[in-house]
Amino acid sequence: MFWRVVVALSAGVLASAEPEWTRFRGPNGTGVSAEKGLPAEISKDRGVLWRTATLKGNSSPIVVKGRVFVTGHEGDERVLLCFDSASGKPLWRSGVAKARTEIPNPVNGPATPSPASDGEAVFAFFPEFGLVAYQLDGREKWRVPMGPFGGIQGMASSPIVVDGNVVLQIDTPETAYLAAFDARTGKQAWRTERPLGFLGSYATPSVYRPAHGPVQIVAAGSVELTGYQAQTGERLWWARGVTYAPANSPLIAGDSVYTLEPVGDAAPPFKGIAAQFDKDKNGTIELSEIAGEGVNVQIWRRILRSADANTGDNNGSVTEAEFLKAFDAGPSGGFVQTHLGGQGDVAKTHAGWRYTKGLPYVTAPVLYDGLLYVVRNGGILSVFRPDSGALVREERLKDALGEYYANPVAGDGKIYFINKEGKVTVIRAGEKWDVISSGALDEQVIATPAIAGHRIYIRTDQALYCFGPGT
Repeated sequence: MFWRVVVALSAGVLASAEPEWTRFRGPNGTGVSAEKGLPAEISKDRGVLWRTATLKGNSSPIVVKGRVFVTGHEGDERVLLCFDSASGKPLWRSGVAKARTEIPNPVNGPATPSPASDGEAVFAFFPEFGLVAYQLDGREKWRVPMGPFGGIQGMASSPIVVDGNVVLQIDTPETAYLAAFDARTGKQAWRTERPLGFLGSYATPSVYRPAHGPVQIVAAGSVELTGYQAQTGERLWWARGVTYAPANSPLIAGDSVYTLEPVGDAAPPFKGIAAQFDKDKNGTIELSEIAGEGVNVQIWRRILRSADANTGDNNGSVTEAEFLKAFDAGPSGGFVQTHLGGQGDVAKTHAGWRYTKGLPYVTAPVLYDGLLYVVRNGGILSVFRPDSGALVREERLKDALGEYYANPVAGDGKIYFINKEGKVTVIRAGEKWDVISSGALDEQVIATPAIAGHRIYIRTDQALYCFGPGT
């Protein structure tokens, strides 16, 4: 699983009525909007209200009080960009200088985490610097230097705002914790250490608001799915054997949470890795033998260092047995339903269904009008029943094959899918879904779209687009 590119980065099923999109994947990470009048066609020459150039970066747009925010990078500067949502006019940019280099997978990058807002400020996480808060006019409010982190493929988890705190999940083989910072001052409210996992997690947490009891933050980690008390960080419940190296946020719907990733993969052949790094040919890879600064070398250095520290004997070398043990995650992963409302170890008491065949790693599910939709590479769309996990229909989006990194979003009876090549498919939701339109942007798309004000905002590798109906 580790060789899959992790970029992305879902929760609550009831979409907010507000015409805003204040975090990654919108209302509690669901990817669902309650708005009507959304465009039925999206392409480079259909439905375009405006297009404006932007900096490089993979963060997804958020929309707050008539402004669209994305992060980007230019040289050593890590930048928050603000655009007028009606016209696309650039309003301001504010940035910080990177403090170090966090080596990412090439399809990831130094500006993958998406910003978040409480309506009064915007919070940006730059893995090569830390957490920064800006007022809506661009003035810096506070900053909290953080790191280094040591994520195997870089960092992708985005901040969220929960009841006055900015919450950030860090899950790497070198450090793992959940931390909350006062949104007004940046002062750390609490920090809870988390178990270290072999491959780490790239997921953004979600929020569960039960009918009774405290608000909870639900985090999908490389060791366990966990619920924390939102105001104190207390670990309330956990379930191991559910997640292994997740890129998707937990999707919360009612009193269930859905997690999605492929079942933990078997290890690649150790002999091939040893052929590259075992310089003295003794059958053991010494960490000191891993020389070079290329991205592939950096990734393998982190994987092998993690195997030595987390599942080996931490002696500076990795044997084949230690390597295979690191990948032996048991039945972790899959498309899994876990029932909420428990305490302590809920792995058995609150287990729902698990589906294990043909699942994506980067793209998250979207739950819309009583059905779960999942798209994977090749444009294969699978539809499931959320109560049983039964597969209702599986069919290819014929005009949009290829790889998928952008998460699907939904609203106005439609679901929007965009592949890496920028091919857009709009379907009419339902068990007998049908394609409404297919279009092409002819630009690479990694980021997830945002929906606000009857419009859809799409960030490509070159520009930020706004699409509306009837144009």
